[in-house]
Amino acid sequence: MTSFAPVDQRLYGAAQQLILAHLAGTEPQQGNPRDIVQEQDAVDALLLSLVAIQEQVQAGGLPPDIAFRMVALLMVVRDYLRPIPGGITEDGTDLLTADIAELVEVVRLSRRG
Repeated sequence: MTSFAPVDQRLYGAAQQLILAHLAGTEPQQGNPRDIVQEQDAVDALLLSLVAIQEQVQAGGLPPDIAFRMVALLMVVRDYLRPIPGGITEDGTDLLTADIAELVEVVRLSRRG
């Protein structure tokens, strides 16, 4: 059995509350600013999440299609924090911008219920 640090369990519980509110179609009350997390902290935490997902895919613990969706959603967050470089193909097409726009629309549709 995997052992979880108390901090992970508490933050997971907070995440579950956000999920339940989203499923109920409500927006949870916003907390007060803590002035703890800086932009670089958020970028680093996101990268660590991407690493954890990749490790699970490689270990066979997460189906690739689920991992692709998780990573794609995290890339939307990353692009908000710091725009993702690249995405322009040799013919000048910017697929990355189109992909992010498409996924943002999916996110927005999920909010509308």
